[in-house]
Amino acid sequence: MKFPSLFFAFFVFSLSNFAQSVPREDVQIRSDASLTFPLIKKTDKDDKEFDRLTFTLTGNFRFFDNASRLGDKRIAASFIYCLNNNVSFIPEYFYRASQPVRGRREFENRVRFSAVFENKWKRFSISDRNMIEYRIRNSRPNSFRYRNRLRFNYPILKKQKEIITPFVSTEPFYDFSVEKFSHNELFAGFSKKFNKNLTAEFYYLLVNDRSNPKIVNGFGMSFKFRIE
Repeated sequence: MKFPSLFFAFFVFSLSNFAQSVPREDVQIRSDASLTFPLIKKTDKDDKEFDRLTFTLTGNFRFFDNASRLGDKRIAASFIYCLNNNVSFIPEYFYRASQPVRGRREFENRVRFSAVFENKWKRFSISDRNMIEYRIRNSRPNSFRYRNRLRFNYPILKKQKEIITPFVSTEPFYDFSVEKFSHNELFAGFSKKFNKNLTAEFYYLLVNDRSNPKIVNGFGMSFKFRIE
């Protein structure tokens, strides 16, 4: 199956997950920033330099209850190993401290491993991140999840220079402990590369969380800093 057809099939599947009614709704704001440190650089077959191995630190804040309170704080550390321009591998450690509802606190450590496949054409690109995630949770059973994020990027160019890059993505979560898809996230937004050391993303998200359950509409921003 060709990549565009595969993306369309996953997107339709994700939309079908949102067709089911759930009893609660919320509006959230998400904000995160990451620092990336190149460790090993290589050159490709066209003699262009790229990062073979990088180390990344990421912090994330989420505001719940119609964006009225800070309910979730996250930090992660990861290595990104690029096998080539199309394949990369990401081992990661992740910590989460959350208060999803007032008076109930949750703490969680996660160990993750991702394989990312990406293909670029002249006017668009598609990436497919496959993640296995082991969740170590307080006062609740540990669990395994599989997450598959498919993302479509369409850069807008002016005089062969990228102005902004609109994107859409879908990410269903499969929870092995309950043996079903328990969560799904849809994103639509755009990224802007200001220079080689700073990229920002702004997006709208729609979340169907069947484990709570609830529907979330939200807005987010992400800032990615590269430290030479």
